[in-house]
Amino acid sequence: MKDFFEKSLMEILDEDDFMTVQDELSNLLQFSVITINPDGTPIGHWNNFTEFCGLIRSSPIGAQNCMECDRQASLRALKCSTPQSYLCHCGLHDCAAPIIVENQYLGSVLGGQVFTHESERSNVDTRSISSKFNISEKKLQNALSKIAIVPEEYLQRCIKFYSFMSSYLAEMSIQKVIQEHLTKETNKNLQLQQIVKKQELKRMQAQMNPHFLFNALNSIARMAMQEDAPKAEQLIYELADYLRYTIKNTSDMPTLEKELNNLFHYIAIQKIRFGDRITFIIDIDSSLLEYKIPSMILQPIVENSIIHGLESLKEGGYVKVIGKKIVETSEFQLLIIDNGIGFPPNILELFNNKIPFKDNYIGLGLINTHIRIKHLFGESYGIIISNNPFVENCVSIKLPCSL
Repeated sequence: MKDFFEKSLMEILDEDDFMTVQDELSNLLQFSVITINPDGTPIGHWNNFTEFCGLIRSSPIGAQNCMECDRQASLRALKCSTPQSYLCHCGLHDCAAPIIVENQYLGSVLGGQVFTHESERSNVDTRSISSKFNISEKKLQNALSKIAIVPEEYLQRCIKFYSFMSSYLAEMSIQKVIQEHLTKETNKNLQLQQIVKKQELKRMQAQMNPHFLFNALNSIARMAMQEDAPKAEQLIYELADYLRYTIKNTSDMPTLEKELNNLFHYIAIQKIRFGDRITFIIDIDSSLLEYKIPSMILQPIVENSIIHGLESLKEGGYVKVIGKKIVETSEFQLLIIDNGIGFPPNILELFNNKIPFKDNYIGLGLINTHIRIKHLFGESYGIIISNNPFVENCVSIKLPCSL
């Protein structure tokens, strides 16, 4: 297993996955964030950077100095085994939290970009910086005047946030690495794949310690409450509940009611993000709630509707989740319906024309869910897709009534 951890963060993680988490939390809590590799190179984009720091990084020399400053600060935090606050090379207060997996240093989460006293602002030599980095001094002075002056307690909140982010990325890394390790130990036999998924889940849960993550979220939520930021507080609690279920759920076949409760947490987060742009409608026959369904099949499909179907719509989007019993048989259907852009042709061909599945197809998540259902319940069960872009696109899941 050790060899698998001797990789860069980007070799392990899906950049889109962790940037989505970073974007949503950073934008909501208004903390600047940048994630870096051990050499100080930024991963993906940064969030909520001050105009001043953006100017510095617009210069090749300035960006290089920032990277080296970030690298050195991360190494100091790593040496102390705890997140640290520090002064950057331009005199701003920043924070660094190292990302450590199996004693392997993969990078850091950083940010801050504030002053704690007005005197620190006047100590910044904009003339020297302008000459050194070839940046307009007037622009530097204007940007410098906008940097916030905050109490020391603010830096402590920043440190907790970056510590939470680094812990979350470490948890994601563990999950990805274990998945890769287990995949290499299996062949393409479907039955063995199901055994591996169970082993993967158990090993993930044995490796992951979510207590710090939940405590950090609760701490940030309490701060949001004290600072009268109810939306931030609510989102953090919803995220904590959502993560608690996805990390701690040990059942391969939970009840529909439990899966719906987790879906409600996910939808609550998306409501804060999209506001009135997307409407969510849940209409589930109450007689279905105690039936068992495969874990985590609803939320990924709803997420697919949002990201690939509705995100580009300016208004009027909706997602419906409908559950109804099939009267003639001991079966029921779960329908996830949206009015987004619809499914690409290759996905429709896969499901409706029964073309053999291949690992490199886009939409692998839907395909895996389809195969998983068939393996559990038989060939008469699975997913059916219907497509009517901007009117009604539907993913229909057929399942047996199982208690």
